[in-house]
Amino acid sequence: MTRGPIGESFLPDAPDRLDGVADGVYAALAAGTPMDHEQDAGAVFALLKRTRATTMLVPASCGGKGTSAQDAVRFQVALGSMAPSAAIATTMHHYKIAALGQVADSGDEGAATILKGIAHEARLVASGGAESTPGRDLRSLGSQAVRDAAGYRVSGLKRPCSLSRSMDVLSLMVELRAPDGTPEGYAQAFVDAGADGVEREPFWTSPLFLAAESHAVRLSDVPVPPEQVFPLRGETGRRFATDCYSWFQLLISASYLGIACCLAAATPRDRRPEARGWTAAAAELRELEAGLLDAARAIDTGAPLQEQLNRATAARDRIEDGIGGIGGRLLRAAGGASFARTSFPTLLAGGLNAIAFHPPQRGARHGIGLELLNPDTRDRN
Repeated sequence: MTRGPIGESFLPDAPDRLDGVADGVYAALAAGTPMDHEQDAGAVFALLKRTRATTMLVPASCGGKGTSAQDAVRFQVALGSMAPSAAIATTMHHYKIAALGQVADSGDEGAATILKGIAHEARLVASGGAESTPGRDLRSLGSQAVRDAAGYRVSGLKRPCSLSRSMDVLSLMVELRAPDGTPEGYAQAFVDAGADGVEREPFWTSPLFLAAESHAVRLSDVPVPPEQVFPLRGETGRRFATDCYSWFQLLISASYLGIACCLAAATPRDRRPEARGWTAAAAELRELEAGLLDAARAIDTGAPLQEQLNRATAARDRIEDGIGGIGGRLLRAAGGASFARTSFPTLLAGGLNAIAFHPPQRGARHGIGLELLNPDTRDRN
């Protein structure tokens, strides 16, 4: 197989999408293949830090790039087409950063202080935001931050936790507790990944997206200073949680569209016009991206929060409904020789269905912010 990303010929504007956010990303990714990057994405994560692509959604006022939602979607699609696991993993970084940035832009000094610290060294943030456990509220993680004289002591378990090896910071949803155990609400605790009491444990064994580093992270009485604990109270907490869900829907959907683009490029260019279903599948991918960009535009133009959340969720649902079938058609279009000689297209096609497993899943979309969803969007199974 020739060197270079198999996704480049399906997304001819990939250089503009990537380098428009962070110069040099495209050439560095193009030096390998998606298969290379799926073996180990550590070099991709280092690249995104080095080029400061990790600050894509940090507001400019906090030292970041202040990229628009639409350009962030385009970036994530292009990244997924060249490094699938890296796109999924960095979604967990970007959505949390974007939501905190919205709060910082509203004038919250605590959020701005946290973001400035992250942006200064382009730190990579893993997210312990939610686990989809049947019958449990998304917020019921079992992670606690107990207040003491120096700040907080955080204990809990997050699995899976993408970026478990490469993270600099873990942003963890916690229940605040007084020293005597009295509940004091919820917060986001930003925990130094190298702190005493932070341990990684094996969890993810599937060959699908193994490079996303989605293993388990256990925290045992980890000291966290008070300025790194962001309480989620009142309108600020409601805004933060709602923005988290809106941005996550956008960026995880963009990542899976990018993975489908990677699969689309597995069909040799000279076979595409005759390949069964390739042209129609490619057109569907472009249509789904247009819908996702429309949802991103609602954020960029400052639409009401309810509209932002509903548009993002509806766009994800459309992608979730269609992408598995598109993947099957693209796998057939890639041809029997590809199927016989490498398992990579088959893995990509199967992996596209994993978008359905990311919280908040249909039928379980309850929690802070999700009460804004229209009933027909919230309750469909």
